[in-house]
Amino acid sequence: MPRVVKRKLQKLRPIVEVPLVDKKWSQIPKDVKEQIWEAVDMAFVKWKDFKSTLTRHYILPYTNDKEKLSHPPETYKFIEKAQWDAFVASRLSQDFESVHSQHAQIREKLEYNHRLSRKGYAGLEDELEETMPGVEIDRSTLWKRARQDKHGNIPDPKVAEKAKLIDELQKQVSEGKVRVDGSKDVLTMALGPSILAD
Repeated sequence: MPRVVKRKLQKLRPIVEVPLVDKKWSQIPKDVKEQIWEAVDMAFVKWKDFKSTLTRHYILPYTNDKEKLSHPPETYKFIEKAQWDAFVASRLSQDFESVHSQHAQIREKLEYNHRLSRKGYAGLEDELEETMPGVEIDRSTLWKRARQDKHGNIPDPKVAEKAKLIDELQKQVSEGKVRVDGSKDVLTMALGPSILAD
C-alpha cells in the first residue's frame, strides 16, 4: 500500500472506533460499518486523485523529456525511484494510452456531466431518501441533483437551463397542466428521448 494511502488511513483511524474483540462483522451497527466504508473510500479516492495528479502534471506534459521523467518530482521526494520508474512506464504504455484516449472520447460526447463521483445515482437516491422522507424522488430530481455542486448550484449554464426547464415541467405536472405517463416523464420531456438513449 502506498505511503500516501497509509498516512490518510492513519489520520482517519480516530473517526471510527470498533471493538476488536467479541464482535462479528454482522454484529457491528450499520452506521459504524458505513463510517468504516466512508473512511476506506475516502482513502481510495485520495490515492486515485494523487495518481491522477502525478499523471496529468508530471508525466503527460513531459512525454518527450526523458530527463524530467527520470526522477520523481521534487514535491514528492518520498516516492522511491523504482516506484516512480514503474509508474511512469505504466503511464506511457500503449494500454494506458488506449484507455486514456477512450475515456477522453467518452467525456467529449457527454453533454450534461454529473458530479456524483463514485456514489453514483444509487448512492444519491439513498442520500435523498434519508434527507427527504416521504417525498417521491423521480428521475428528473435525481438528474438535477447529480449536477449540483456541494452548495446546490449548477455551474454549467447549459445544465442550469435544463434544470430550470425541469423545474417548470415539475410545476406544471403538480398543477395538472402536464401529464406524465410511463417513458414520457419530466426528464424525457426536458432532455428529449435521443439524449437519454445515449
